[in-house]
Amino acid sequence: MEQTRDAVIRLLQEQGASTAADLARDIGVSTGSIRRHMDIMVAEGLLETELMRQQRGRPVTRYTLSEAGEEETSGASYSRLLDRIYPALASMTADEVSGRDGAELVNLLFDRVGASMARDHAPRITAEVFDDRVQQVTDALQEEGILELVELRDDLVVLRNSTCPVRSCAEGNHAMCDADRGAIEALLGMPVVQASTVASGGDACEYVVRRPTAVRAG
Repeated sequence: MEQTRDAVIRLLQEQGASTAADLARDIGVSTGSIRRHMDIMVAEGLLETELMRQQRGRPVTRYTLSEAGEEETSGASYSRLLDRIYPALASMTADEVSGRDGAELVNLLFDRVGASMARDHAPRITAEVFDDRVQQVTDALQEEGILELVELRDDLVVLRNSTCPVRSCAEGNHAMCDADRGAIEALLGMPVVQASTVASGGDACEYVVRRPTAVRAG
């Protein structure tokens, strides 16, 4: 039972809202079998449901991870975050701390967390071609749980993540979201706009980057 639950959570993390039939196909079990697991997970508060109407036939139920479901798999993400917070705190000097209120200190702390994340992954970002560089950044930060998909448009790049790896932290203060955006911006070497976040009620965390003129023209 736990193996199926783990598979459900992993797939919902990777592909977002899905029907029981979609998940059963991807896991390789019957729809009836997976529904029993998912009914239990809904009752436990790990999944949320949404009824989607179709042009033909009966409405279908789509499942997404609840906040509790996301938190169940976010232990590694919080561990990585703590590994960065401690040195960031230790690096703050008395002059930097003096005269700042709590909100300012939190912002300073997470600025350094974002910079640390960028430094850790910078050696892997070697591509000079913009689109290739975007893919390298996406691949690197996928390991952090920050990015999972990239969409290349004529004039824009949209980077997307359907879940938040540290949602409790991000809901408490937007500085964590700013740290993620800052890391993406540092690795790309381009301005990045944060279009939406899961922590503020969005369907996904989305970051928008304007493609260089030469790339658009090509």
